[in-house]
Amino acid sequence: MTQFDEVRGGGSYLSQSDLRIHFGLGAATKIDSVEIRWPSGETEILKDVPADKIYSIVEGQGIKDSGPFGALPARLP
Repeated sequence: MTQFDEVRGGGSYLSQSDLRIHFGLGAATKIDSVEIRWPSGETEILKDVPADKIYSIVEGQGIKDSGPFGALPARLP
């Protein structure tokens, strides 16, 4: 299965769109491959990413933080 979504920064006056993206995986326990196309034009590929977590991903650095699904990961500096 292939899924696609896009982070949309901004919104309207005094608001911000949610920067998190959620993908439903059904009974899958991992994601075979995640391809991220950054605004800079760089592409980053993550392999065998465990399911049921929230990840903070930083361009050029990969996964910087993760936490259980349903919780917010710590803010990055």
